[in-house]
This record gives sequence, structure tokens and C-alpha cells, in this order.
Amino acid sequence: MARKTPKMTAAQIEKKVGDAISELEKEGKRPTYANVRDQIGGGSFRDLGPIIKSVIAKREAREKAESEVPDMPEDVAELATAIWEGAYRCADAVAAADRRSHAEEVKRLQEEIREREGDIAAAEDDLDKMTERAEAAEEIQTTLEAELVELRLVVAGLEGRLMGRQEASKDKKEPKGAAPASPDVRQISLFDEPDADDAASSIANSESDDEGSDDQQDDRDPDLDAA
Repeated sequence: MARKTPKMTAAQIEKKVGDAISELEKEGKRPTYANVRDQIGGGSFRDLGPIIKSVIAKREAREKAESEVPDMPEDVAELATAIWEGAYRCADAVAAADRRSHAEEVKRLQEEIREREGDIAAAEDDLDKMTERAEAAEEIQTTLEAELVELRLVVAGLEGRLMGRQEASKDKKEPKGAAPASPDVRQISLFDEPDADDAASSIANSESDDEGSDDQQDDRDPDLDAA
């Protein structure tokens, strides 16, 4: 008689399923029910299904536990907290010094800006005053130039009258054939631009002399003229 193959226990089947799943993963295959059954050489899906599911769940739980970081021990946590607090206080002290330095620098720059603004305002005021003075001086210059033109016209007219009187007086005084008279130093030159007061005084003196000469000639004795 043929001997019956001894039936495997649940633990043996679970181990065989686990080995089959590991072998499938090495080959790059998915551990499906069909692949696992083929790997172990057959079996009932009804019997293998729960075992395969349990093995896969245990493997996933083990892998998750291996990948998770365990909680930090209490003594290590206290040491880490102390280190963190010390580092934070040190960094905060440095940052506080930087903040104070920055605040002082900002304050200094703001004061400098206010001083510069004051200087600019004063310079603008001075510029406005200088502009007003320049405009006033320009107006005065324009007025003086206009007055100078008028005075030159007056002087030119007076010179013309003076020269006419001098020519008339010279014709009366000089006998025929006499030597030409020397130039009249009292004559005013237009090109020298004499002072208006001096020109007016010179013209007045010349007119006075001419009138005196005319009066003297008129007062001469008629008998002397006849002689």
C-alpha cells in the first residue's frame, strides 16, 4: 500500500508561504495568491488564502516598525531641550545686539536726513532771495539803460545847439582873413560819454559866455563902429 503524505501543520504552511513570498520578491514578482500557490507547489485557495493574507500583514507590520523612528528616551529629550534652549538664548542675544545696533544706525540716519533737509530748505530760501535781488537788479539796470539813452539824446541835442551858437559867435567875432580859431575845448564829445551834470554845466557856461559876448557887442559905441 502507498503511504500517505503527512499533512503539514499551520506553522509549517505559514513558514512555507513566507519563504515563497520572499522568493517571489527576490524575483521581482508580486506575491499574489496564485503565484504563492505555484511557488509552494499547489494547495487550496481556501486554505492558503488566510495564511497568505496573515503572512503579508505580518511582513508589512514588521517593515513599518523597522522604518519608524522610536520615541526619544526621556534623558536624551531633556539633554536635547537644554541644548536647544542654550543655543536659542545665545542666538537671541546676538540678534538683540544686532537689533540695537540697527536701531541706532537708523536713528542716526534719520537725524542726518533731517539735517540735510534743513540745509536744503535754507539753501532754497537763500536761492529765492538771491533770485529776487537779481531780478530787482536787472530791472534797475534796464531802467538805467533807458535813462542813459534818453540822456544821450538830450546831450546830443544840447551839443548841437552849442555848436550852432559857437559857429554863430565865431562868425561875428572873427574878421575876414583872420587865422582860424583854435578848437573850442568846451565842446563836448559824444563818444567820451561825459557825466550828465558836467555836460549840462559846461553847456550852461558856454551859453552864458556867448550871451555876454553878444551883449557887449550890442553895447559898443556906435561911433566906434563908424570909425
